[in-house]
Amino acid sequence: MVFIYFKEPVYQGVPRYMLFVHLLINDFVQAALCVFLFLNACLQGTMLLSVCSVIVLLSACTSMNTPLTLAVMSLERYVAICFPLHHVQLCTVNRGYISVALIWLLGILPCISDICIAYTYGPPGYFQRYFNCRRSLFIILPSQSTKQAALNALYFSSIWAVVIYTYLQILLTARKAACDKSSASKGQRTVLLHGVQLVLSMSFFIYPLTEYFLVGQPQEVTRHVFFFNYYVTLVLPRCLTPLIYGVRDENFKRHLKQYLCLCPKKVQPLGSN
Repeated sequence: MVFIYFKEPVYQGVPRYMLFVHLLINDFVQAALCVFLFLNACLQGTMLLSVCSVIVLLSACTSMNTPLTLAVMSLERYVAICFPLHHVQLCTVNRGYISVALIWLLGILPCISDICIAYTYGPPGYFQRYFNCRRSLFIILPSQSTKQAALNALYFSSIWAVVIYTYLQILLTARKAACDKSSASKGQRTVLLHGVQLVLSMSFFIYPLTEYFLVGQPQEVTRHVFFFNYYVTLVLPRCLTPLIYGVRDENFKRHLKQYLCLCPKKVQPLGSN
């Protein structure tokens, strides 16, 4: 799908597809880093903490980017359906770039603050030591856990407010006789699926709870539960992204048939709106 986006001109310059491809690339990077950290933890590998800090920073940032991008994509669908006459003026390419930049800025702030605190208050030579790479190595002060919980609550409550608001507004618009029923219904389903993705993304916070309940359990049980958490909270949400915005999109569906089936006939895409 990323190849199709950069190959076909019909997708370029459309903010909706720009956000979708950003989400695909972000999820790919996040999944690759999580697989690496998961295998490294299983093999009890160690690495220099300064190198670990870069990996953890990218992993945490891309993990937070996913719900933030979903919120922006919900807002784009809200504008497209509730304000169709102003969609072209409000949702421009430049604003799409600005949105992506803000997503990365908001996503990187929580983790980079922890790394800076660990570098400042950690023991001498702390970042030159070798550890099994994990996020908890950068939690030095008790206040960091409180800060992390407060930021998570602020981020996800704001994201949920955006998703619920856009869903309700699209639902109300869909009931009006003047609107495009099929477009509104599809946008409503899209935002609802974004909510499902958010639920799966937020299930990442069950990790500390499972660690608490698994204390004293056999190692075999612990290993199975951790793998189940890893699959449900990290792998499954990333699999939904290409299904929600890729396979369901008529343009992508047509080009996927062309490239996957190696059809020699050129595909005529639908309109980008």
